This record gives sequence, C-alpha cells and structure tokens, in this order.
Amino acid sequence: MKVSLIFGTRPQIIKCIPLIRKVQKSRQFDLTLVNTGQHYDYLLSKVFLREFQLQAPSYDLGVGSGTPSWQIGNTMINVEKTLMKLSTSVCIVPGDTNSAIGSALASVKTKIPVIHLESGLRSYDEFMPEESNRKVIDHISQLLLAPTKNARQNLMSEGILAKRIVLTGDTMLDLLLMEEKRIDNAKLPKGTEGLNEYMLMTLHREENTEDRARLSNILNAIRKSEITTIFPIHPRTKEKLNKYGLLGFARKIKNLVLIDPLEYHSMMRLLKNSMLTITDSGGMQKEAFIVKTPCITLRSSTEWIETLTAKANVLVQKLDQQTIVSTIQRVISNRDRIVSAMKDSENPFGNGNASSKIVQEIQSRFS
Repeated sequence: MKVSLIFGTRPQIIKCIPLIRKVQKSRQFDLTLVNTGQHYDYLLSKVFLREFQLQAPSYDLGVGSGTPSWQIGNTMINVEKTLMKLSTSVCIVPGDTNSAIGSALASVKTKIPVIHLESGLRSYDEFMPEESNRKVIDHISQLLLAPTKNARQNLMSEGILAKRIVLTGDTMLDLLLMEEKRIDNAKLPKGTEGLNEYMLMTLHREENTEDRARLSNILNAIRKSEITTIFPIHPRTKEKLNKYGLLGFARKIKNLVLIDPLEYHSMMRLLKNSMLTITDSGGMQKEAFIVKTPCITLRSSTEWIETLTAKANVLVQKLDQQTIVSTIQRVISNRDRIVSAMKDSENPFGNGNASSKIVQEIQSRFS
C-alpha cells in the first residue's frame, strides 16, 4: 500500500517521527515523505530530520511563507501535482497548520482518503487561525486519530460517525518515551550550562509577535520577575523584535538568556529541568504536562483543555506586565503542589503506544 505522509512545519515533523518509524518497519507500506516547506528555516525543519536520522523527504515543495490564503492555495496546487505522480493509496496529514489543510484538501480533490493525525482538538476560539483549519480537516478525513478522550468527544459532538474516529493516544508521548535517554544526556546550549533554577520561554504566535506592546510587556515582565529565563528565539520573533526596536533591549535584560532555536533533545532536556515554562505554543503545553513541568500559556484559549483540567497550565489572557509577573509568582509559589497533582493524575495522552495503534488501524481499514 502506497502511503504519503505530508508535513511542512517543525511540530508536524516531531509528532510524525514515531509513526514514520513504525510504518517503515512494516512491509505492508510503501511510505513517501512529502515536505511542503511551510517552515523554510533550516533550524526549524531539516535539522529535525537529521537529528532523528530520518530519510530526507522524497519531495520538498518549497511553499515557504505568505498570507494564509496564498500559503494554503500554493500547498494545494503543489501537493495535488505530487500526489498525481505517486498513485498514492492514502494520505496522512498531521496537525492543523496551513500546510495541513492545504494538503488535506488536495488529497480529497484527487479522491485520495485522508487520515488526520491529532484530530478533534478544539479551542472554541474562532479567531485562532488553526481552529478553522482543524475543523475542515476533521470533516473531510476518512480516519480521525484522536489523541485524547476529550478530542474524541468533540468530534462526536459535531456529528462525525463514531466508526471514523479512533482514540489512539498522542504520538508526542510516544516520542518522549522513546527518546528519554537521549534527552537526559542531550548537550546543553552555550550559556545554559550549570543553570539550576530557570524558566524556559517560547514565543512565536502572530497575535503576540505582531503586537509591539505585547512583546514589550512580556519582556518587561521577565525582567521584573528576576528569574533566569532561557529564550530560544524563533526567527519570526527575532525579526519582529528587531523591527520594533526591542531586540537590543532584550539582549540587555540580565536574567534573559537569548539562544538560537534548539534541536529536540536539548529543548526537551531544558523543559524537563525547568521550574516552569512560559509559552504560546500548543505543543509545549502538552510536552510540559508530560514531563511534569508547570506551564503558563500567553494565550486567551487552548486546544489542550486537559492541561487546564489538571491545573498544570494557566492561561494569561491579559498580557500586561503585572498580570504576567503575578502569574509567574503564583505558579512558582505553588509549584510543588502543581507537580504533585500532575504526577497523581491520569495521563490523558495515553500510554506511549499511539503509533502502534495507528499502524494497526491503517492496515485493517485500507489494506
């Protein structure tokens, strides 16, 4: 059976790695990797394939950046051309990016069944760009791979037939368990060695990076917290800080350690050993829960409701300096209780065998 797995961003690559390994071990699949190239920065895409010793994609479509409509449209055109060459039996599309929706639409239009990895996520925030993407992908896919019970319930509540939905667990948990030893022994980036008490921050979402006042408030809140904060800086975030005249200010904050984007293992080691993480990333909220690190999310909503239910994650909707600082102080002061609660709670992301379940489902339904 010919299977095409289509990705375009760093998070998509990461969540696919355990599945790629499982599919490649099976003799029933002829797997083709297709990279749409939504993340055109080397550190955000190809470095992860190299790190995990995965084969280079057979097709690198080079879509790059642009407005959402331009990106989705160009993804559709290029993916359609590629799929017509491949005689693909089924397409696996992970996540909810512009790359994902463009790939799913192109697959359906060429009459190729779509398998949606990470189905059923809902933030119920219609202003979140990914929300419309994930809804459309879910409703046009033949097989919906729900990572949590809540995700499965979301799909059923929207009238999607139960036979199209499979509760699998989360492939990112699979990966963390597979790579645990490498994570614990990963090389730490220059400037972070020997740090014992620190926060880890990631920041890349448009609603934060396109707003100078928000960026300034976040940086000033970190400065006022006086807690050492490691900040692997996303290329777009760095570009915006420079545009707004804030990059120099960020470099002068004594407790802020600016570093380049990291490989997976180094990033997970820093996350695992941090006091807490501050992020606007969906994946980091989930990864923080898995490694039992409290999380502060600089967003008004989240698709990972499970992390809120477990009180492992706090949303900061009002991004003024005082609110951010007080939230940091509150989480730090209650850290032991939060970590204890996470350890005692059921892991909503499964038991680390999501990839095996997915391969079995594909074999039984499409062979």
